[in-house]
Amino acid sequence: MGIESRAPAQIQTAHGCVPFPAYVPVTTFGNKYPLDDLVRPYLRRLAPAVMVSLHYARQMKERPNLPLMIDSGGFASLFKDARVRMRGGLGILERVMEEGTETLHPREVLEFQEAHADIAFTLDFPIPPSMANREAKRRLALTIANALWALENRRRRDLVLYACVQGWDVDSYRNCAEALAPHEFDGYAIGGLIPRMHDRKHLFAIVDAVRETVADRSLHVFGIGQPEIVEQLYKRGVQSVDSSSYVKLAADGKLWGAKNSALIEPSPVERLHMALCNLATASRMSMPLSSSGMYFHTGLVGA
Repeated sequence: MGIESRAPAQIQTAHGCVPFPAYVPVTTFGNKYPLDDLVRPYLRRLAPAVMVSLHYARQMKERPNLPLMIDSGGFASLFKDARVRMRGGLGILERVMEEGTETLHPREVLEFQEAHADIAFTLDFPIPPSMANREAKRRLALTIANALWALENRRRRDLVLYACVQGWDVDSYRNCAEALAPHEFDGYAIGGLIPRMHDRKHLFAIVDAVRETVADRSLHVFGIGQPEIVEQLYKRGVQSVDSSSYVKLAADGKLWGAKNSALIEPSPVERLHMALCNLATASRMSMPLSSSGMYFHTGLVGA
């Protein structure tokens, strides 16, 4: 059942308008995922915007030619080498690596976003289901503190700023949203839902609680890209989602809608076409060529 919302039908950015609902593809820069480099020139034809995590955005030599979302990179707080510390009442991310200790402060995140992004997301700290309650509450408090700091210190007035909402159950997500809702953010973004996807009822209850709390502001959901779930999120008042699923499936030679089949040893061009077909499916758009006719016939795929 949908949640009634009067959230805007679009959002204006420095590099164009993003109409809602928006399925936003994730891309990366650098050498780790070469398929992203092949796909990126075509994204403008199939997507209203593109999402890049801070880590990969720092390797960007040329920005994409459509509205650019840059998240905070707070997902790295889940890595084994990461620690969330408090400094001056704010949450910072600290990673101890072979070459030394690397820290990420909300100020660094905001300064980079103001230099490169059209839509920015505050530095948040996801809370996995297994986390102890004391640490979960600490991360939640620091996520809220970082969001309020970013709003207070934003200098670029045309930067669209979304506050990140985290939690571990319906009440904690609602509490986080209630702490942020009175403030003039341009929108809100729910994180930490991927490990909770096995329980759809719980996932949708979290989304409903946040949607009701932030009233008529834009609402984004991080990391969920399966078309059937995305459609349910739209019905529940979510304006936008982001995902890399479209390209991850293509890298494995798979298309949405063909769960039990995969292309055997696909070439880079075949992976490119499959990624675009997956994105078109998720974006409710059409491709000029039929992917099923090209790939899924006897001798090319395996069950």
